[in-house]
Amino acid sequence: MNEDQYQRMSHLIKGRYENIYINSDDISALQALLIQIKREISSYINVQTESIKFGFWFNAMQPEQSTSRHCHDDFDEVLSGVYYIKVPENSGDLILYANDTCTIKPEEGLLVLFSPALEHEVLKNESQEMRLSIGFNACIYSPSD
Repeated sequence: MNEDQYQRMSHLIKGRYENIYINSDDISALQALLIQIKREISSYINVQTESIKFGFWFNAMQPEQSTSRHCHDDFDEVLSGVYYIKVPENSGDLILYANDTCTIKPEEGLLVLFSPALEHEVLKNESQEMRLSIGFNACIYSPSD
């Protein structure tokens, strides 16, 4: 996709937009994946799928790029996560900071769910290829909202 096809880009850090927002209708293959992620969220937090609203963005991390330490507890999020689409070898581990540091080695097809208040970062992509993932935040709402 060309940049003019993106809905929005945010978090310009070190010359890279960390979040790239694309309308899910523009990528038909994405629909089934988003439905499955929503089901996993529903099961994890034990609420009806219809009560979950979530926003997502793409993270396209080129060689030598990283994502700085941050959290997602800005609004009313109840769960955050990442789904790995393309993961070259040595393309940057996910580090979660809780009482102990947890290092997660990404794999294609891996879904990781975590608290929005949990600080996390992604280490430098030391491969020669782009790594692609989908990040997201989920909220619970009443279907009448």
